[in-house]
Amino acid sequence: MFFRIRTRLPDSPGALATLARCLGDAEVNILALQIYPDLGSVTDDLVVEVPDAVSPSRLIELTESAGCTEVTVSVCSEHELQDQPTQWLSAVRRLIDDPTRVQAELTGLLGPRKNLSPTEQVRAAALTDIAAAMGEPATPVPNPGAVVTYDQTSTGVRARVGNGVIGSAEFSQLFPVRPAEGTLEVAPAWRRMGIGSNLLRRLCVLASEAGAEELVLVASADERGAAALLAATGMRGRIRLTSNGLSVHLTLPATRGVSRSG
Repeated sequence: MFFRIRTRLPDSPGALATLARCLGDAEVNILALQIYPDLGSVTDDLVVEVPDAVSPSRLIELTESAGCTEVTVSVCSEHELQDQPTQWLSAVRRLIDDPTRVQAELTGLLGPRKNLSPTEQVRAAALTDIAAAMGEPATPVPNPGAVVTYDQTSTGVRARVGNGVIGSAEFSQLFPVRPAEGTLEVAPAWRRMGIGSNLLRRLCVLASEAGAEELVLVASADERGAAALLAATGMRGRIRLTSNGLSVHLTLPATRGVSRSG
């Protein structure tokens, strides 16, 4: 299985070699590495392939044993092995078709992280500017003969009619923080047609297969469809009003995926 490790380590000779040795001793294979320098330290992004017996929590322990700090681990796929310039250029190409996907593209490129390096901040700002310059794409108009298809990735699903995107749902999970954070949006003209419930069911399966035990969706405080969406899916959840809006907490069924031990 593939994971992305992000960590901070001292900017000193041998620090990276120590990390590589600690991971290698556990048969963790480093497949890709990106380094972001800073004053006195560096932030490293690693894509690794791990044996089934190595859980996310074990990866964190191994990384910290090498003297690293601020360690986070997230599930990823072979897609992460593309070189970074190619990934960013591919994101621009996808934004040409759908500029509203900029947040999902940034999550895919940068991962579900809270702190960005100066280099990543510049890249994210540039991609956001490109999406803003492209404007809003035309949303297909509902009609009785419309056929809705669903495109899935390892972290999300999109609802399409032809080449037009009418809904999307994405999640991200950052270990050791267990709950996965999700977003779900359906174009206003296509709501109350079962698209949102289909997206949510598929998203829950994807998040559960990635090892998440809980999925948290965040919506604006005036969103009235949260309870109706849960009722349509037949799922049980807790809806809370917070300072950031509504949060919907869903307990996910256990599936075969990331090991939850350790």
